[in-house]
Amino acid sequence: MAKINIEVNIPGNAKSYEFLLDDCMKIGAAKKQIIDQITELEGHNFFSEEEEPVFCSVDLEGLIQDGETFEEVGLGNGSRAVLL
Repeated sequence: MAKINIEVNIPGNAKSYEFLLDDCMKIGAAKKQIIDQITELEGHNFFSEEEEPVFCSVDLEGLIQDGETFEEVGLGNGSRAVLL
């Protein structure tokens, strides 16, 4: 298990955040952790309760499924993602 540094862009507030995550972490678990941390930091949830946020890789140019890990999809240090 290795730690990776990922930059996550949130278009809802036009900000980017850096996260240090385990490369074997499932994307779904990472999304929840990222959303919780941003909500706590900003004091506002930018994501709809009715729709599941989508995790997209800027580097891979596509959506990443919740059941995959960062290692499985090939995301590592310095990777960039968008959470919509």
